[in-house]
Amino acid sequence: DDGVAFLVDALQSNTSLWNLNLSGNDGISTQGKISLLKLIIDISSIKATLQSNHTLTNVKVSDETEMGDNEDEIQYLIDDIAKLRGSPEEAGRQKMIWAQLDNGMRAVLAELQGVKHSVFSEID
Repeated sequence: DDGVAFLVDALQSNTSLWNLNLSGNDGISTQGKISLLKLIIDISSIKATLQSNHTLTNVKVSDETEMGDNEDEIQYLIDDIAKLRGSPEEAGRQKMIWAQLDNGMRAVLAELQGVKHSVFSEID
């Protein structure tokens, strides 16, 4: 997963690569796949969501034939999120609405990304 971490770090400021196909790389763990998911939609804060990579529109991490249940869910989420089209700014706005305002989607992403903090928990 060191290679995935290096790749994710390098792609944080990506503004030209649209397609990334890593299928067939057997060494990518579930945590590595979650890191790639977080690259395209980091829900740890509103700012992090807006600063996620909005240029990548096609990210393939797993072949359908090699996915387990958790990997299937991660690839499904990556596919759905990467489909958000338009300019990077428009994709960022769409991701923001989808990840920060859709409670069901936020819960799924929060569990995968290990986000336990919620702004609503501070309102009492």
